[in-house]
Amino acid sequence: MDATDDYINGWYWRGTSGTNDEEIRLINDYVGSTTTGTLRGDVLAATVADGDTYELWHRDLDPTRVHNAINRAIRAIPRRGAPPLRDISIHTSSAINNFSIPTSVVGINNIQVRLNQTEKVIENCDSAWSESSGTGVTVSAETEDRREGAASNKFVLTGSATAGDIIASQKVSLDLSKFTHAEFWFKSTVTLTSGQVKLVLSTTANAATETELLSLPAITAGTWTYVRLALANPLSDSAIISVGFEYDVDIGAVTYQVDAIRGTVANSEDWVSVHRNAWTVDKDARTFSLDYNNAPSGSSYALIKLLGVKKPTELSADATSCDVESEYIINKALATLLRARGDRRDGNRDAAYLEADRYEAFALNALTGQQIPSGTVWIDD
Repeated sequence: MDATDDYINGWYWRGTSGTNDEEIRLINDYVGSTTTGTLRGDVLAATVADGDTYELWHRDLDPTRVHNAINRAIRAIPRRGAPPLRDISIHTSSAINNFSIPTSVVGINNIQVRLNQTEKVIENCDSAWSESSGTGVTVSAETEDRREGAASNKFVLTGSATAGDIIASQKVSLDLSKFTHAEFWFKSTVTLTSGQVKLVLSTTANAATETELLSLPAITAGTWTYVRLALANPLSDSAIISVGFEYDVDIGAVTYQVDAIRGTVANSEDWVSVHRNAWTVDKDARTFSLDYNNAPSGSSYALIKLLGVKKPTELSADATSCDVESEYIINKALATLLRARGDRRDGNRDAAYLEADRYEAFALNALTGQQIPSGTVWIDD
């Protein structure tokens, strides 16, 4: 560090570790002989301690402005630079052929269905589970609202269950040691966040111990959601005798439904493309429809893979990777920052604008080798 007094006055201090991580302050004073700086503004959340790390940013480079310029560059990327899409969050059912398009999708150029995968039924849910049920839980077979087979299982919780209780369990006898995922349909009358309900696979009756304890993702209220969970300990799953669900957060009265729990093996399947004449997109409604009569046999009950283009992911903190071309982001953000600098310093305005134009060209040149997938149907105009 330079020993000149006031050398970094007006610069930006940005914490990069500990309690002060991501905190930004202006440097008000600097004493060169002791390399001690004084920060301006609100008091930091914690005293800077030995071992804490930080960055010093030049007075012309406000870190917040730089971060905003980076995300502005990401948002402005042309279609040919947008990241490729591979989405497998949707599953078909003979009862429905119209599906919502995930919010991240910008364009679709191919739809595939998963066929011929290695799978094993864990519980078909056609009969009401009878091994055990929690306090205040009523279990029944629901024959009207189901996704496969004769029924789904319905669990009505009155609100007396407490966090950590097993909602319900069912006897099984399975070796899942060669399987990679558990898949099933799930529905809730209340919107759930990730981890509020968990799937339990157990080597103990009544799902009393947790050989596998797998968090369900966020579930939208009133909507059947196809859930696909990676098994955490497949080598320990050779003698599963109970399957159940754990109530992990007390949310009061709620009703859950589950259907068709299977074990599957990743990469054992065939992905078969659906002919372009068998699927249509409604841009305004952000939905797509499948014509099962013209789709591959088995498409009416299959996992879907959407291929195409997705929205780039903005950066919210220091990152080691990005899903778009990094050279584009660097040069595009530099162009934005140079134009901002040109506005502030009249004497350097023309030079800054010329430099900005040069970096703008570098940004576009970074995308030269990227092409839009042929036949892409754009969802967002």
